[in-house]
Amino acid sequence: MTLLEISGLSLAIRGTPILRDVSLDVAPGQIVAITGESGSGKSMTALSVMQLLPDGAETTGTIVLDGTDLMTLSEGEMCDRRGNDIGMVFQEPMTALNPVQTIGAQVAETILIHGAAGRAEASQRARAVLDRVGLEAFPLDRYPHELSGGQRQRVVIAMAIALRPKLLIADEPTTALDVTTQAQILDLLRGLVDDFGMGMLMITHDLAVVADMADRIVVMKDGEVVEQGETQALLHGMTHPYTRMLFEASDHVVDLPEASEGAPMLRVDEVIRDYPTPRPHLFAPHGRFRAVDGVSFIMNAGDRLGLVGESGCGKSTLTRAILGLEQIQGGRIELDGQPVFTGKRPNLAVRRKMNVVFQDPYGSFNPRHRVARLVAEPLHLLDNPPSGADRARAVADVLEAVHLRPSDADKYIHEFSGGQRQRIAIARALINRPELVVLDEAVSALDVSVRARILDLLVDLCGQFSLSFLFISHDLSVVRRITDRVLVMQAGKIVEEGETEAVFTAPQHPYTRALIAAAPVLPKIEALRA
Repeated sequence: MTLLEISGLSLAIRGTPILRDVSLDVAPGQIVAITGESGSGKSMTALSVMQLLPDGAETTGTIVLDGTDLMTLSEGEMCDRRGNDIGMVFQEPMTALNPVQTIGAQVAETILIHGAAGRAEASQRARAVLDRVGLEAFPLDRYPHELSGGQRQRVVIAMAIALRPKLLIADEPTTALDVTTQAQILDLLRGLVDDFGMGMLMITHDLAVVADMADRIVVMKDGEVVEQGETQALLHGMTHPYTRMLFEASDHVVDLPEASEGAPMLRVDEVIRDYPTPRPHLFAPHGRFRAVDGVSFIMNAGDRLGLVGESGCGKSTLTRAILGLEQIQGGRIELDGQPVFTGKRPNLAVRRKMNVVFQDPYGSFNPRHRVARLVAEPLHLLDNPPSGADRARAVADVLEAVHLRPSDADKYIHEFSGGQRQRIAIARALINRPELVVLDEAVSALDVSVRARILDLLVDLCGQFSLSFLFISHDLSVVRRITDRVLVMQAGKIVEEGETEAVFTAPQHPYTRALIAAAPVLPKIEALRA
């Protein structure tokens, strides 16, 4: 029996072809994963099923759900179907949720809109569905900002399954989550499919998740399906060069040059960072939450150091403190023997020796400025920043170092792909030749082939610049490839540290073992071809 059948779907937006002759099907109780690079048409296929297409969209073909061609329905009829027969889990839960409505009201809204129950019963059903997705301890009057990323994703899933739809569409449901939260969300989704007998269409570029989760795999490239089949059959007999390229890029191995044994550069000594917690009532004193609890480590010049841990473990707080962006209440942070803070103010002499590559390159750039100005921003930290031709030459040199053209300096950031934007972010971090570069989830949002190219670029730069970097990521496979040493952080403390391969091969702390066990593992390509 087929629940969803897409046949010959083609889509053009204002005359530009987006999808070409896409065909696939989903059965009840089956998980079908659509994978491919950014721009391959994965999300547009999902949005076509939901009939949430932009103005100027023209479609041909059929999308049949439980015997009804969705492309023949009016917008009013599709509104009845959305949430009722089709649920969708969007990629970014914080933007999918209304920040001024409680989680209970948002889950109940789906039930009320479809007239499935009155207010009292809708509230009871919202409570039941939130319990089902693992939020038993959270009252209905909580707001989205009071929840972690994984908890918000559970709320979005609760909204999508409130009326037990026949089809659930999950668009990159675990991209921004740490490995243990990702494992919990994937277990939840699999459990919902098994319990409710719904079909699920999963959109993801994480091939390790695909291999572990999906019953069938659909591979898309440039708006077309290039290969599809049962998961094990496709993995053992992939025929299309693009499919093989994707899986090889997912297991990409870099040739990291030997680290130079330099002198101690960064010293973090018994660092403490507390935050006030909300008062239970007006006259009660503030409590304290310890985000970083007595952290100490030393980083030598030439080190490539990884920092891993779950969301909320203190990684970002510690990183901001190292960069001089977050005041500490105890301990000391020094770079080259100089304190990062002088009193309550950051030490600019130290700050100019560090730079950062943020997770979202587009969000970290001013879209109104050209690349030349964006890349040159850190130069203002120098005592005598270059100007005129010298400044233009510095920008051109660093763009070439990250394998872009000097002429790209005259463009705006929106004219580049995600991978190119990340290269520009790295160029900006390198232009003033810092001693330490902090890479905060620098490849987590990239598809596998772009990620492989960025990792190769970092290896190149290690050779060119004798780069020392602190690499923060929830993707353990990337940390294992790109770092020499790794720190494992839990609840504000460093619970394990050591040579990267030694920590991954023989983890000593139970928390490290739990992290590694939770990470999905891509089957070896050699074994698949045997």
